[in-house]
Amino acid sequence: MTTPEHTMVGIHSAFALGLHRRYGWQSVAMAGIASNVPDWDGIAMFVDMARFESIHRVWGHNFVSILLTSILLAVTQFRWDWLGRIGRLFADRFSIPKQDSPYSLTAARSNFGFLLFFGIAFAAQTVHLPCDMVVSGGSGLNDWSVEPWWPFSDVGYVYPMIPWGDPGPTLILMSGAVIAAKWPHRTIIISRSTIGALLVYLLVRRFVTPV
Repeated sequence: MTTPEHTMVGIHSAFALGLHRRYGWQSVAMAGIASNVPDWDGIAMFVDMARFESIHRVWGHNFVSILLTSILLAVTQFRWDWLGRIGRLFADRFSIPKQDSPYSLTAARSNFGFLLFFGIAFAAQTVHLPCDMVVSGGSGLNDWSVEPWWPFSDVGYVYPMIPWGDPGPTLILMSGAVIAAKWPHRTIIISRSTIGALLVYLLVRRFVTPV
């Protein structure tokens, strides 16, 4: 999957669980951002493509990296509330009305606040792995396995259901986002339906209309 798709999967998952109602918009933002963190190993492409081929979906796509980066995200958010700072910056820049969040400052500064952000970051990054496993190959490209147990094991997993670059997931996820923006009071059911539609699309493309 690409960055927009990973982001939308994280956001829709957070909405589907009702995190925005319980803990505020920061929980959704954390899910959207963390969903892309495993792809930090892709920075090698700006240095050496040969190196990129050997470390992408390896260095960042494993549970050791996910654990460490989840701790980093949670600690920095707990300590400096960078999501809140960015949100206030955008609100001021674009004159967005400020709304009180059910996620209180007291909760944010408690141990629960740290565990909440850690759990969201860890779960969002974990979901990233199967998303990459099922979107692989296509247009002459080789299937790209994910190595979740690295550096303890080089065993890789891939289960290609649709080729990389398939527009279906993008259309489904973005359509769900547009509909949720239109009817925000129905966000939970819309996001759940969007994720369900994505799963159905993957199954249909894999078993009914394979490429």
